[in-house]
Amino acid sequence: MSKYTETLTIAPKGDTLNKTKLKEFLTGDLVNLKLVPVSGQYDTYWLSGKDGYDMIDGNKYYKLTLTSTGINITCGGGYNAFSMKRHLADYIKEGIKKGKEAIRKAAEAC
Repeated sequence: MSKYTETLTIAPKGDTLNKTKLKEFLTGDLVNLKLVPVSGQYDTYWLSGKDGYDMIDGNKYYKLTLTSTGINITCGGGYNAFSMKRHLADYIKEGIKKGKEAIRKAAEAC
């Protein structure tokens, strides 16, 4: 089966990301992805679910590799990789929005 890879660039041009913090953000309460480490591959995870639900395509279909600039999405279908890139971007935007709202609420409470 052919593998296709799409890259979701998150870091602004010229900047880099801390991969540990990116993983914590993706698996934390703000984005809530379930990532399972890929055996023998550093900073690479199977996307197994979101918000407590399993992925409909199975738990070993989307392979996410965290890089210093973003996320590489590898799977068996080119359109599926392209589509998941958009979903991940939306999940990240929603997580950032939730984080900003939490900061705003905390500031108002002071």
